[in-house]
Amino acid sequence: MWWKHLAASKSVQTLFASAITASALILIPQLVSANTISNSYFNVETGTNGEITSLKLTGDTYPTNYVMNATNAPNQNTADHQWAGELMFKYRLGTGAWTEALTSKSGDARTVTQSGSTITVSYQNSANASGIKNFKVDESYSLVSDYLKWQITVTNTSTQTLEIGDFGLPLPFNEFFTAGNNDEIYETRTISHAFIGNNSSYLIAQRPSGIGPFLMMVPDTTTGAGLEYQDNWRVEEHPGSKWAADQGGYSKGLNVYYIHSNVIKSNNRGYLPNTSLTLAPGASKTYAFKFFKVADEYAVQDRLYSEGMIDFNVVPGMIVPTNQTAKFDLHTSKTITAITPQYPSETTITSLGTTGTNHKLYQLTMSHLGQNNITVQYGSGEQTVLQFYAIEPIDTALQRHATFMVNNQQWNLPGDLRDKVFDDWMMQNKAKRNSFAGYWGWGDDWGLTHGQFLAEKNALNPVASEVTAVDNYLETAVWTNLMAGHHTDYLVPDFLMPQPNTTPTYRGYAYPHIYNTYFSMYKIAKLYPNLITYKNPATTYLLRAYNILKALYDGPVAYNWSTGLMGELTTPDIIKALQAEGYTTQANDVISKMATKYANFSANAYPYGSEYSYDNTGEESVYMLATMNNNNTIRGKINAKTRASRGHMPVWYYYADPVTITGDNWWNFQYSTSLAGYAMDDWIRTSSTKPEVEQRLSYAAKIANVSAINSGQISSDPANIGAVSWTYQANKGNYGALGLDGGPLFNGWRGMSGEADLGLFGALKVLSADVSVDPIFGLYGYGADVTLNSGKYTITPKDGLSKRLNLITEKLSMELERDQYTSAIVAAAKNDVNFTLKNATPSSAHVTKVTFTGLAAGTYNVLVNNAVTGTVNVANGVKTVVSLNIGTNATYDVKLQAGTPSGPIDVAPQGTATTSFVSAWESLAGLNDGYTPTSSNDRGHAVYGNWDNPGTTQWVQYDFASAKTLSSTAIYWFDDDQGIDLPASYTIQYWNGTAWVNVASPSGLGLLPNQYNTTTFTPVSTTKIRVNVTAKSTFSTGIESWRVFGT
Repeated sequence: MWWKHLAASKSVQTLFASAITASALILIPQLVSANTISNSYFNVETGTNGEITSLKLTGDTYPTNYVMNATNAPNQNTADHQWAGELMFKYRLGTGAWTEALTSKSGDARTVTQSGSTITVSYQNSANASGIKNFKVDESYSLVSDYLKWQITVTNTSTQTLEIGDFGLPLPFNEFFTAGNNDEIYETRTISHAFIGNNSSYLIAQRPSGIGPFLMMVPDTTTGAGLEYQDNWRVEEHPGSKWAADQGGYSKGLNVYYIHSNVIKSNNRGYLPNTSLTLAPGASKTYAFKFFKVADEYAVQDRLYSEGMIDFNVVPGMIVPTNQTAKFDLHTSKTITAITPQYPSETTITSLGTTGTNHKLYQLTMSHLGQNNITVQYGSGEQTVLQFYAIEPIDTALQRHATFMVNNQQWNLPGDLRDKVFDDWMMQNKAKRNSFAGYWGWGDDWGLTHGQFLAEKNALNPVASEVTAVDNYLETAVWTNLMAGHHTDYLVPDFLMPQPNTTPTYRGYAYPHIYNTYFSMYKIAKLYPNLITYKNPATTYLLRAYNILKALYDGPVAYNWSTGLMGELTTPDIIKALQAEGYTTQANDVISKMATKYANFSANAYPYGSEYSYDNTGEESVYMLATMNNNNTIRGKINAKTRASRGHMPVWYYYADPVTITGDNWWNFQYSTSLAGYAMDDWIRTSSTKPEVEQRLSYAAKIANVSAINSGQISSDPANIGAVSWTYQANKGNYGALGLDGGPLFNGWRGMSGEADLGLFGALKVLSADVSVDPIFGLYGYGADVTLNSGKYTITPKDGLSKRLNLITEKLSMELERDQYTSAIVAAAKNDVNFTLKNATPSSAHVTKVTFTGLAAGTYNVLVNNAVTGTVNVANGVKTVVSLNIGTNATYDVKLQAGTPSGPIDVAPQGTATTSFVSAWESLAGLNDGYTPTSSNDRGHAVYGNWDNPGTTQWVQYDFASAKTLSSTAIYWFDDDQGIDLPASYTIQYWNGTAWVNVASPSGLGLLPNQYNTTTFTPVSTTKIRVNVTAKSTFSTGIESWRVFGT
């Protein structure tokens, strides 16, 4: 977890700072504002320094101040303050030396006046060394129509040519994340995103929750304003300053945005060409920016277009594999005059014409790995730069890294403490890290995640040598060495060191890394029992996974019950595996623990708790808990929050990349980019009202962490090809990598592998081929080539796994438990599927399960190589699992085609469930969701219960849109061993058109636990069926699942 990495860098910075005698002077906060302007959009207050002390939106959801000031960030009320509205210049006269000029140092030359809704601040002839002199600055804040106009005019008052090399706008949005309650963080603080793109630059500041409205800043295009450089203060360049990153509680540090940057460019944080402003004596130049109140991310796009800028859209994202084709949209009313790629011979850009209202579409392919700038000229001399990034095909990159891990990162030293460890790789040393002395060594979120990735990769696409490496790692490095002395309590020390291991076992974050690695190993041994000679039976791996999970909650461990941990999205699958293996008690224990944890989160208005006051680590875990409990409200909150934390601007290191308390300056492509992307992916497929639009950002997040695999674009040294980088550092600079072990940057990337494998684990959980009918781009295949002919999609997967296929618009999904598919033909009507299965283990006959979600209701014949092998009945909205007997051929042709029902089918999913009473914490949703319980206390899905109604009769019924001929039911009773027990008796009734009538000749009416109780009766034609359940005198009743069979 990154607090440790910050602490590591902080210790270095502290040592550096202690050697400096000068320190920032803390000032008494200025509580009195000099001036106020307000209207129906904004309420703005300025301070005695001419700065904006308060910028609020009129009628805002919460009274959020979008800028820092001396009250909400008192540590920054120092002599070197740079509040919003203050300005920073470097200038020279003629060819003289560059001179610093700061409005914050020009109090002796400052005048502030107000006229109506305009506040004007002027500076001229300061006597201070760093004051404004030789030129005049007139700065104004004006409320104009629906925007706040910030205008800056500089006038050369000297007798020489004035060159302004740096024209900087410090903009400290309210991103001082003090430790506090969630309300303070999510209602009074902001996160910001910036696009530094010349004339189409823009910034937004919004609450971390994603709850709108929020603040947007754009250049006034009539003044030629734009931004070309973003600087972030580091303590090495601003020693002693509380405005530097990670100083005075200000994790992000000050960001300064430059209109001109010809001097500051020496800090080497830029991506664009640098310019100066030159003024003859007496000449002046005015730049202006506009602040708008915007409702949501779509309003941002609308505003870019209406302001004469470029509203940009892209698929599949700003990171594009070389075997895939991107499309981008330049939505502008202005003429595109030129599009120039950085690498013309390795880039193909094709115009696709204009669609809708000025959506100018282009197709893009790139073969040059790494950053690819595309410069767009438009309008009357205006320009912006799109920053793409090319990676090699995802399947190639994943395999390259897996091979590298086995060949280079695993220690093979029998009898040595390091034996079989997958160590961190250090690109700067071209060697393993080799740190095993204890705290800060091998372990924690960086060390324990390497095996986690490799295990899951092989559960999906196995390679025998890699499976052997993982098995050896778990048995020797983890079980024998790391967990020595903990084979009964299953506690996990955070770091590996010689015995006695004195590192803590309380760090809950470590536990999912280990139990997920064991769980993936269970899946490998279960699916591929003959692949290698395993160290243990499959169930041993599963039970170790369970016991480590159990220790996380039952042991003396912190960060558990109220903390979202990375990797917990696997919990429902672990429960199902325990149930399938007959470990009902263990499964129910996990279910119970998750129920408690869910209760802890669901009681919070902002259920995002993790290690930091603001963080995104917990999103994935809480989303999983909400899904287990059918809480669509929390799921929606998580989706909104994670989208808000991610950049939407056309630069590869921000697009779909979430920010943390460090802001957008570094820690880019942290593990949560793809791992928490699981929440967006699931939301889009199940609940979104704009799935095709939201898909753009979601898919970019799926593949983002793959960019951390070095295919030569990070380090060209052959010794590092196949390694991974922990994170990208967008602010680059001259002082190397921030965080643990530092070192030089490699094209902006850190040299240590660190937590990158956790991000790749997240990618493995969501990578898929997604077909969408986009409202702008039309039919598009994310991670796939796709065409549509005669109502059928022809799909070739290129997503890296070739195991999952989603039709986003039609809401149809297909997933192979093992093997792969190489092509698929799927009817848009969702009633016909044909795919070519590639056998991953042709040496061994096996069963491959394929899960379909969203197939059209009906009966299907299953054909393998054109021979009918079975039939399946599908109900609307119910998952359908098809089992395929696969032999030793390399490929198989598989079809699902419409067939004829062979008899009654379960029509319950076609019905709408209602009841006389359901407990507030229970649900009817699980009655007909197609789930097959493994016990009468299976909490793996929603269950129906009517506690507290002992001794009463309660009814549950299905209503059908049209008449059904029904002949039997099957009820799986719910018994929680507490207040809900098996019923005393029950009756089954149907609606005869005017009244409820008992079914005739019922046979069965069973009351047995842990199984379906089938009852047959004389067939009836009806639109409603009901079961009346009578409870025992001291208990209430419940139902896990209720099936109804008919035609």
